[in-house]
Amino acid sequence: MAPASESMVDLRELTSYADMRRHYSRDALWRLFDGDATSLNIAHECVDRHSARGEAVRVAHADGGGEVGTYAELSARSSQIARYLRAKGIQPGDRVAIMLEPGLCFYASLFGVMKTGAIAVPLFTLFGPHGLRLRLDDCNPSLLIVTEEKLEVARDAGGPPAATENEVIRASKDFPSEFDWSTSADDLALFQYTSGTTRELPEAVKHKHKSVVTVAVAALYATGVRPTDRFMWPSSPAWGHGLAHGTLGPLG
Repeated sequence: MAPASESMVDLRELTSYADMRRHYSRDALWRLFDGDATSLNIAHECVDRHSARGEAVRVAHADGGGEVGTYAELSARSSQIARYLRAKGIQPGDRVAIMLEPGLCFYASLFGVMKTGAIAVPLFTLFGPHGLRLRLDDCNPSLLIVTEEKLEVARDAGGPPAATENEVIRASKDFPSEFDWSTSADDLALFQYTSGTTRELPEAVKHKHKSVVTVAVAALYATGVRPTDRFMWPSSPAWGHGLAHGTLGPLG
């Protein structure tokens, strides 16, 4: 049996690959998170529990502007959006599509959807009506959150009711900034559409809440990101790499 000091090692504190290999175990990986198989939520693991850490995301926009959001801000805003979604009738298991540029509203919406137990479906903002319709018809969301610039595309695509980014920000800001989530590790959390090189309709990869634990392996061993590091990822979080390895892995 390993000594207690070794069995309780925090994988985030290790910096050499040799030490990581020696100390890795499934139990050591799960100890990095608050949740367990019966009670786990991606939004809690990625933002809520880190609220004292300070800066969480820094977004550089193409026009030269940018946004900075703290863990506390994302935690509060995602809870407000979760309450807003519940007020609109969104229930656990419903799909909510998010067609927003990366920014604080995108991240707060992404985590807010998952706090409610609904399934977040991030969508690339350059889709036209046909590409958008294919995905909406496939996942059948109850709501589409969309930029003002893409509202007409959403209307042309048909599908669910649409709420604009400004509407979500305005309507959610007066809701309380805490939300009591209730999900398990095996509940569905995300549908992420692949780029679709072999068929007209790309497949929706269906992630459970425990995927935040799975992608931690890549964060720890492949990118080597550690708490307090700054980690740049240029891929859109609507795609698999930007979502899993640029967002959930490092934030978790």
